[in-house]
Amino acid sequence: MKPGFASIYRYSIPFVRPVPVRGTSLGTRDGLVLGLTTGDGLHTGFGEIAPLPGLHEETLPEALGQCCSLILSLKLSFGDLSISDAGKNLPENLYPSVRTGIEMALLNLQSTVGNTFPSFPGAPEAAKKLPLNTLLFGDSTSVLAMAEDYFRQGYRTFKLKVPADDPGLAVEQVLELRSTFGEKISLRLDSNRSFGLKNACTFFSRIPADNIEYIEEPLADPLLIPEFFNRTGVRSALDESLWMSPGIWDNIPHDCFGGVVLKPSRLGSFSKTLRLALAAEAENIPAIISAAYESGISLGFYTRLASVISEKPAACGLDTFRQLSRDILPEPLHAETGSLVPEKAYRNSLQPELSRLNLIKEWTL
Repeated sequence: MKPGFASIYRYSIPFVRPVPVRGTSLGTRDGLVLGLTTGDGLHTGFGEIAPLPGLHEETLPEALGQCCSLILSLKLSFGDLSISDAGKNLPENLYPSVRTGIEMALLNLQSTVGNTFPSFPGAPEAAKKLPLNTLLFGDSTSVLAMAEDYFRQGYRTFKLKVPADDPGLAVEQVLELRSTFGEKISLRLDSNRSFGLKNACTFFSRIPADNIEYIEEPLADPLLIPEFFNRTGVRSALDESLWMSPGIWDNIPHDCFGGVVLKPSRLGSFSKTLRLALAAEAENIPAIISAAYESGISLGFYTRLASVISEKPAACGLDTFRQLSRDILPEPLHAETGSLVPEKAYRNSLQPELSRLNLIKEWTL
């Protein structure tokens, strides 16, 4: 089957507070929503195209331009798609955010028409709940207060950013959180490739390795992760290195890893995301689906994706909805005891409130 119509919308959502992303600070989350509609006009599948400044190489105007210039020439079809091959008819040269948004729209259209859920051959039964990790930030007093509040809400996995200019603050916070919660919580750190090997080893000599689950991207040179692991016993997680250093997953011994963090819109396809996730899970390395501050359209889809990767999915980085002052869904995402309910989150993501979007262009396909 082929969609009969396409439309593209734009949104702008203020953040609750400015969000720092790679040296810049963002006040709003801006993105596009692609709608693909059946020829009878009865069903529409929506996909989000939302490159994030500082994360994606393409800008929002570039993504919009590519989508508008190619939409009529793309071989769009649905009915026999799975998460593993949703982009099989799409050209290779699409921007990552554009490809992911088109794949999402096709899979959502297929699900809407057939009243089904996106899946893939051999997928396990979908998990009923998806645990979340939540970000802690600020001074030590604020971090402890936030952790206590989130703990009462049911969260058990917390993530701390490690500032390269003040790693001692993270040391203090890790030790204080461990003193307060003991083994009741899991701690993850993220340094965004900000350390050299020597400084990273010095930093982690002050934190026992069993105090944290892993640190995302500890080193400016990820190929030194094995040496970092040998010296400290601390496992790492790959995130931006997966696209900044192609092939990195195959060039580092996997016993160094405590997780792999997967952002579908930056990796550029759901098939690539799924392939990496299943490869990691096969070696008992948690695959952590993570968002780039997208709207509930993407978060609902990512929740579904994470729920079928593993029968017991790891806590995922999809708590970013807390940073948005509103959503484009009629019912915003809501964590229940520190988790999302995948079926509810996915179904809710299928019907955005169009009055909250600005229509840019429409096509007959």
